[in-house]
Amino acid sequence: MIQIDLKGKNVLVTGGARGIGKGISKIFAKAGARVAINYNASAEKANRLVKEIVDNSGEAIAIKADIGRLYEVDRMVNQVIKKWGCLDILVNNAGITTVDSIDTLTPNVWDEIMKINIYGTYNCSHCVTSHMLELGEGVIINISSTGAITGGGGGPHYAASKAAMIGFTRNLSKDLGPRGIRVNAILPTIIESDFLLERYPNKDERDELVKQIPVGRIGLPEDVGYLAAFMASDLGSYMTGEVVTLDGGRTYK
Repeated sequence: MIQIDLKGKNVLVTGGARGIGKGISKIFAKAGARVAINYNASAEKANRLVKEIVDNSGEAIAIKADIGRLYEVDRMVNQVIKKWGCLDILVNNAGITTVDSIDTLTPNVWDEIMKINIYGTYNCSHCVTSHMLELGEGVIINISSTGAITGGGGGPHYAASKAAMIGFTRNLSKDLGPRGIRVNAILPTIIESDFLLERYPNKDERDELVKQIPVGRIGLPEDVGYLAAFMASDLGSYMTGEVVTLDGGRTYK
């Protein structure tokens, strides 16, 4: 039987305590990986998830860090390496947004989105790369969004930040592939999360969204987790530079 096996692998999931990140953390743990769950303001959720994983015979730790600050990311990465000896997989999942049009979008909000969505992705990738190069192998997975190609997702700041991740992914794959590091991106569409409920609080609104999705349901955080785990595993060893849309057919309906 073919299975996704990540036993013996260590993964860092940014924003790994809630939403898509939580789904990724849970699936990686089920596949046998040790999971470092990064959080900034979700300590209770992070600690609860660590307990859930440990109670199910997995291994996980929670680490607080603002990924927009390079020195905090460097400390976090070194903490994982000190704890487990190495870091094999990075999932750049953490991201934020607001709902704004260009006429209401302030420079401060623009900068805050870029700080997390772009600088955070750079900071984490920068800090893990030298370690992965020493290992001679590694995997980086960037969680972008279908908003990168459709222009959706809350506003121009979000769409621009997620589109930048696509170019970042493809450049890194060309640069790092010959040196043993694979880099791919996932573009999820609407996924069940606190943000979805905040933006679409009425069930009727969510039902209308489902009508846009050919498979007939809203995506689950675990759906993203399964694809990320495949990309990180040996089953995905020939895959790099790929930007995979995960949307139930919605984008190209």
